[in-house]
Amino acid sequence: MMRHILVLFCLQAVLVIGCSNPGDPSPEPTAPSETPPQSGEDTPSRVNSNNSAGIFEERILPIFQSPNPSSCAECHLSGVDLKDYIRPRESETFAALLDAGLIDTKNPDDSKILQFINRRPKQPNLITDKVRQEEYQAFREWIHTAVQNPDLLVAKFDDSIGPQVPAEVIRHARRDRVLASFMENIWTEVGRCAACHSPDRNQKQVREYGEQVSWIKLRDPQATLNYMVENNLINPRDPQKSLLLLKPTMQVEHGGGQKMVVGDRSYKQFRRFIDDYAAMVQGKYDAVSDLPQPEGEVSVVTDIWLKITGVPAQYDKMLLQADVYRWTNEGWSKLRVATSDRLVFGPKNLWQHSLSLTAPRDSQWAKEINAKRLPPGRYLVKLYMDRTKKLEKDYRAVLGEEDFVGEAEVQSRWPAGYSRMTIVKFPSQ
Repeated sequence: MMRHILVLFCLQAVLVIGCSNPGDPSPEPTAPSETPPQSGEDTPSRVNSNNSAGIFEERILPIFQSPNPSSCAECHLSGVDLKDYIRPRESETFAALLDAGLIDTKNPDDSKILQFINRRPKQPNLITDKVRQEEYQAFREWIHTAVQNPDLLVAKFDDSIGPQVPAEVIRHARRDRVLASFMENIWTEVGRCAACHSPDRNQKQVREYGEQVSWIKLRDPQATLNYMVENNLINPRDPQKSLLLLKPTMQVEHGGGQKMVVGDRSYKQFRRFIDDYAAMVQGKYDAVSDLPQPEGEVSVVTDIWLKITGVPAQYDKMLLQADVYRWTNEGWSKLRVATSDRLVFGPKNLWQHSLSLTAPRDSQWAKEINAKRLPPGRYLVKLYMDRTKKLEKDYRAVLGEEDFVGEAEVQSRWPAGYSRMTIVKFPSQ
């Protein structure tokens, strides 16, 4: 009885949390198709009730034995596959599905397993949709014949069937959730790469290096993610070797020069997504405790630039992090409202970079930072220097009080644009 409840819960969880619109980070589940796919050749009434074993062997077992993912993969990166509901023998499969409440013997077309198969996103992939129809027709034909077999109706099977991971793990690997994470951690940063990698701005680079340089797909984060995975920019089998990490850090040749440093904010964000994506692809999440915890802070890259002059030459090529705090009626804000980090340019005693606005997740300020503006006023800039290269040794490390090198106040309207930088003098030591 407990197994029946558990399996039914898992299926209901899949039906509720699965197969949403991949383009919407928080969509409502898509309802099953009003008209199930039909095939004149597979009309159940044309099949003799004694042929259920043959149908199972010819149409269901190939799904179980196929090395390719089922149509479930269109909505789930991992954790759910139609194979999870099939066993090597017909009697075992039928008994397990029946015991779990997934087969309706009186109204076979109302079987929950058919509802599960027929879930689809609002914009299904044509190839995957064809696979889904074939799966649906195979199970529909088999169920219609199997429910007429008295031996199957009394068959027993004690092992579990269905997804072997908790609903939370299934939800985490849902493709719309994956896309939302990609947008939060990587898509927000692609503006920094647009000059060389966006097709509306990189004609010169295309002439020199070819079309493959255009990995940004305009206004389409899902297509961009797909391209990155297909072309090894994101390597789910060996995430540290993803070109999206190696090239901007100059670990391999990059015509655009160094864009980030191992351990800086952008690198951390990229690794957060890539490592998580790889873990899902490799099926490493077996329990809720395995899932990564969401970051408490969200950020948005802006075109607001901060320049710090008079930086001592001794800090040349060290990573400087600038955290910005706003003056309020209660004093300086407890949490930073903006941040940026980049290497110091010692020969000219300066540091400059664009700001990323930051806010606690789910806060009102988190909604407002999407406007990419800082209110004019009085601000405090706290500076931290990675003098021991601890971020290079451990990219998860953070700069703290031991890395603090000073602070400076500034009054600014925070105009956007490279030519309109807010300038702060490095504090005297």
